[in-house]
Amino acid sequence: MTMSVQITFRDIDHSDAVDDRIREHAERLGKKFGERATSLHVTLSAPHHSANKGRLYQFTLEFVVPKGEIVVRQGDGHGADHSHEDVYIALRDAFKSLERRTRDHFDKLST
Repeated sequence: MTMSVQITFRDIDHSDAVDDRIREHAERLGKKFGERATSLHVTLSAPHHSANKGRLYQFTLEFVVPKGEIVVRQGDGHGADHSHEDVYIALRDAFKSLERRTRDHFDKLST
């Protein structure tokens, strides 16, 4: 079964380079958990912008797996990580968090 991937850009212009990088991360995730995953919806937004600081990129990843859905919201503004002014760092961190939570989910199912 192939995992479907949907990408939404909100409050930010579409970028082919970012889209490609998201798909690369999704493909790696699919190789690890794809047999047990149905779909992945990635939403990228950049709502915060001030004259003094750069925009903080936010990712919401919704990963549909057996017996649940794993949702990761990276960079929601609480305790803002200013390294997330770089979209690729924010993306990497979001997928790392999703991978950890997915492993935890499957570990709990197997016990």
